[in-house]
Amino acid sequence: MDSLHTIPQAINERIEEMINMAWMIFVNQFISDKYVINLEAPFQLHFSSILKSVGELYCLNKDESFHINLEVNMGEQRKNYVDIVLEYNIASTGEVYKVPIELKYRTLSQSAEDIGAMEIYKDIYNLEKLTNRKTEGTSIIKNSYFFCITNNQRYIKKSGSGLKMVFVTYDEATIEPNKEYKYLDTNEGLKFYNKYGAFKFDQQYKFRWHQASKVKTKENYWFLKMKIGSSEND
Repeated sequence: MDSLHTIPQAINERIEEMINMAWMIFVNQFISDKYVINLEAPFQLHFSSILKSVGELYCLNKDESFHINLEVNMGEQRKNYVDIVLEYNIASTGEVYKVPIELKYRTLSQSAEDIGAMEIYKDIYNLEKLTNRKTEGTSIIKNSYFFCITNNQRYIKKSGSGLKMVFVTYDEATIEPNKEYKYLDTNEGLKFYNKYGAFKFDQQYKFRWHQASKVKTKENYWFLKMKIGSSEND
C-alpha cells in the first residue's frame, strides 16, 4: 500500500513546497497565456496572487496565518525594496517566518544584457545579505528566492568575451563565494560599480535554467528559480 503524500508540518519545508507549487502553477499559466505578461510588474502581480492563494491553503493549523506584501523596504541603513515578502505567522509562539523574493523579467526587446546580468547579481547579493542578517525578536528569515524569466537566449549561453564572462548567467554557471564580482572595462560596468560597489558572496549559487515553449506560439522561454541561503539550489 502506498503512503499518502502529506504536506510537511515543519514550517521551512512547508514554505519551500508551497513556493515550488506556486511557481509550477505560474509557469504553466504563463506558457498557456492565461495572462498578458510582458513586463516585470504583471509578473509580480500574477505570481504574488498565486503565492497568496497557495500560501493560505498551506496553513494547516488554527494558529497559523499567511500574508503577502509587495515592494517592502527591508533596508536597515538605506532603502532596500524587495519585490515580494511572504509571512507565515504562528500565533502560539509569536514567530513570523519571512521569505523575501526578487523577480526579474528580461526580454529580447531589452537589449542591454550586460546591465541585466549585473542587476541579476545585485538582486541575488541583496537577498543573501537579508537572509544572513541577524534576526530580531521573533522574525525569522531562513531562506529567500530569486526568480527570472527570459526569452533572450544570450542569458542562457556562455559568452566568449566582455562583462558576461564575469557576471555569468549561463546554464550551470556558478556564483563563487569570496570572489569579487565587478567589471570596470566598460562605461556601464564602471557606472554600476560606482553605484553599488563589488559583490562578494558568502555561498555558491548555480544557475539552473528550465526551458518551456508557449503553447500557442511555440516561442521559447527560460525560467530560473534560485534558493538563497542554502548550498542546494533547485
